Amino acid sequence: MLECESINQLSEIELKILKYHKLMGADYSKLISHRFGIKLCEAMAIHKKLFDLGFLEKVSGSIIDYHTNIKRLKTIKHRNHTYYVLSRKGELCLREYEREFGEIQPDLKYPYKR
Repeated sequence: MLECESINQLSEIELKILKYHKLMGADYSKLISHRFGIKLCEAMAIHKKLFDLGFLEKVSGSIIDYHTNIKRLKTIKHRNHTYYVLSRKGELCLREYEREFGEIQPDLKYPYKR
């Protein structure tokens, strides 16, 4: 695919972050920096680059609803970070990359969320 040529120019950590978003879903740069042991500014730059290339998209909505078991209470929290999730283009290009070069292992540091 012509639109997937840019995935071959990504670094190893950028590919691991794409795979992380495929496995874990939406997350924000501060958590990514903690999981991969990189600086926050580096994680933010990687997210921006992947977003600009179209591999990630921002999660819409600024409010998260948490449901608790105690008397069916609902807690509402405003998001304090920009959450990113793998886009359709990112998913297809990552799948094509892994078919050609083998599966990417994100090597996450414990504790991770799922």
